Amino acid sequence: MNLAKSRQHPLSLAVLGLCSALAFGGVATAQDAKPAAATPAPAAAAAAPAPLPDPVAVVNGKALSKASFQYYAGQRARQLASMGVDADSAEARKELVDELVMQELLVQEADRAKLDDDAEVQTQLDQLRRNVLATAAVRKYLKEHEPTEAQLKAEYDKATAAMKSKEYKARHILVDSEDKAKNLIAELKKGAKFEDLAKANSTDASKEQGGDLGWFTADTMVEPFAKAVVALDKGKLTETPVKTEFGWHVIQLDDVRDATPPSFDELKPQLTQMLQGKLLNDYLDKLKAGATIELK
Repeated sequence: MNLAKSRQHPLSLAVLGLCSALAFGGVATAQDAKPAAATPAPAAAAAAPAPLPDPVAVVNGKALSKASFQYYAGQRARQLASMGVDADSAEARKELVDELVMQELLVQEADRAKLDDDAEVQTQLDQLRRNVLATAAVRKYLKEHEPTEAQLKAEYDKATAAMKSKEYKARHILVDSEDKAKNLIAELKKGAKFEDLAKANSTDASKEQGGDLGWFTADTMVEPFAKAVVALDKGKLTETPVKTEFGWHVIQLDDVRDATPPSFDELKPQLTQMLQGKLLNDYLDKLKAGATIELK
């Protein structure tokens, strides 16, 4: 959908956009409010939008500031991007201003009707305020307690030590009966080529590669298959057929090697998030321990 090509009245689009923003946006965190990455430009690039005025509009004497528009646009940017719309385009900006104007008209109407005196509305406003303040407190704490490079590397060493495992390179032939599998094992022991028997007999898609499954870790295979592979010596095949939910397997282990863990740079974002989570949990525990709490 492209806002610029819509035939609907601009105010209708504003109402629809506003409803979507209210339904999906709620109160966004600062990260949510950041504009999403621009979508790829079309072949005929649109003209760059003019600088935003401040205020962007005045509604019944109430100024809508440039800052409030940027925050609102940030809330809507991800949704617009999913629709193939660049939130920074001149057309999108116009529609977003229309949405913000419509929102202000509804707020003014709510003020006239004294809807903020309604008990349910007050409860919702109080919860929104609490959410915003709690999120701001978390952001402030995490900003002031960013993990150091040394902490991240220590966590990386700990995580990769736990990741150490083996990778296996194996072939298999999958058939629908134990007798067929036993016959194939007998043929292999007589000198038949595994690849040839796999291509002629296997019901698995790997038959086209002579049964080759490539490199894998044991935890990616069903348990009976994995146990059989781990028990094999390099270059050997299973003495008896291996039964799994898929049928009967004849397995040959071609090679084994130590698994290579992801690099520090690859894991750094996840490590940062994990350490921040630990720091935040410790912080929350400390706040709770120092508070007077009465559960009723």
